[in-house]
Amino acid sequence: MLIIFDLDDTLIDTSGCLTGLRLKAALERLVEVGFFVSDFSLALQMLERLDRSALSAKEAILEFLELHEAPPEYAAIALAEVYERPIDEAPLFPLDFAIELLEDLKQTHKLALVTAGERGQQLSKLKKAGIDSTIFSRIIVSELRDKKRHYQALIKEFVESPTNVVVCGDRIEGDLIPAKELGCKTVHVRWGRGLNAQGRRCDVDFTVLRLMEIKEIIKGLMSVIT
Repeated sequence: MLIIFDLDDTLIDTSGCLTGLRLKAALERLVEVGFFVSDFSLALQMLERLDRSALSAKEAILEFLELHEAPPEYAAIALAEVYERPIDEAPLFPLDFAIELLEDLKQTHKLALVTAGERGQQLSKLKKAGIDSTIFSRIIVSELRDKKRHYQALIKEFVESPTNVVVCGDRIEGDLIPAKELGCKTVHVRWGRGLNAQGRRCDVDFTVLRLMEIKEIIKGLMSVIT
């Protein structure tokens, strides 16, 4: 079986470890270049509040700037702070039992990673979280959030049928709907952004709060296949 994982808030705790620091850095940079806030702490609280209900930091930043009627050029400045800076300012941890799960699954299955973002930054996250990149038979980092074509390529490379593929991710719309459209099984990881994920329930075959639950899901699927 081919098991495809997302990275952020699926295998690593991006929301808990990194997002808050990046939002603060983005606001600080905006102030440096002339964005006016009467109270930095209140402005940061507002940005963090928007982020908690958003599907991405980008979405939260754009809404924040729109509410403040900020000039369009501020968006690129803020987003660069969030998505392009090196990962060096804080520890970045895997989700509980992520490494153990990957080590266990790789013994009998092919594992792949499909993540959206800048390649250097995403690979740096993986390394900083202590996840061995060689666990994965293929790692795909895409600057676009359309993952469907990458799933198709992996299916063609590793398995004969999408029914032998499981896709695990925190975002129903971005990670799981494209997989379901191809006929793959889907696992919704409710963590970080996954707590706010929007999408049709029919696009989710399984929902987990703890990664180790995926092991039993795979075992159950294998018993049906065999």
